Amino acid sequence: MMRYAARISSGITVLVAAVAAVAMLCAAPATADEPATAQSVFNKPGPHPVATPVRTNPCQESVWGMAEHIVVHMFGNRDDMTCTQAFPNGLESPIGVNTYYPADIAELPSAPLMVFTSGFIANPGMYDALARQWASNGFVVVIPYDFVNSLAYVPAIGVAAAVVADRDPNSPLYRRIDLSRTIFGGHSGGGQAALQAGTVFSGIASLIDPAMRVLGVLAIEPGPLAVGALVSVPTLFLTGYNDFVVPDFAWVRWWQYNLSFQAPAWIANARGVSHFSPVDGPDNYLSAGTALAWLRYQAFDDNLAKEYFVGPTWRLPADKTYFSVQRNALADGLS
Repeated sequence: MMRYAARISSGITVLVAAVAAVAMLCAAPATADEPATAQSVFNKPGPHPVATPVRTNPCQESVWGMAEHIVVHMFGNRDDMTCTQAFPNGLESPIGVNTYYPADIAELPSAPLMVFTSGFIANPGMYDALARQWASNGFVVVIPYDFVNSLAYVPAIGVAAAVVADRDPNSPLYRRIDLSRTIFGGHSGGGQAALQAGTVFSGIASLIDPAMRVLGVLAIEPGPLAVGALVSVPTLFLTGYNDFVVPDFAWVRWWQYNLSFQAPAWIANARGVSHFSPVDGPDNYLSAGTALAWLRYQAFDDNLAKEYFVGPTWRLPADKTYFSVQRNALADGLS
């Protein structure tokens, strides 16, 4: 009997040890080798302080802004939006350009230009946090707006403002904007306008300024009035799994990404991202880090950022932020 009890005790000890070993194998280093997300690596302020004349306030301080505030929170936004006084959020002109730039730009050789167009009927101040993040990373950011924010003439206003500032001896941006590194971006209707601008400006840029060149387009949940086949510069499409306004499976794939055959193109569909997530703060817009990584790759040839988009072992497909990630054949061929 004692011999039998000893065997049982010994068996239990072995079983406990085996269970503990399995538990350690299952629980352990799964996270240790897990690839870092673009959000965790890049979603942070850059090394430059930011200068801007733009002043914002909580959007809900106006009746129009309160309505917008309610809508975006119904769709799952976590942060309270900021707005400028551009009409109808205030009594200032509904047409204009907001500018952000590194405060130490006089000490820099030059800075690439990001022309970002707000969403349809969105206030430009809603993108204040993104603009500041990009400016802190060395970009001059202009946000042109006209309330509708959906056609190529809006980013054209932004280009004009940047060119004027670059040529004005009284401007802090005098001879500091590198027009040869111009990128168009936008959200929703503004993403549509950015794709249109990428179509038009890539062919006429040198007529505007001999130095001007369009490096690419950042299209965030873009509207339908743009065709990928007409865009001849690298393009990143960012979509949201929870976006019911611009679903990932609709036109953003049908005739935008899927027809992008003139230049490298990428598309990434983020989990937990709705149509209004880009007006959340960068911490709660889960593609903010990817957007910055792509901008740094295009404008600065940042090697770490490049790893997320280029090569046979590119990192973005392993990024747990995304439900799906794809790139076209031209992007596949980059090295």
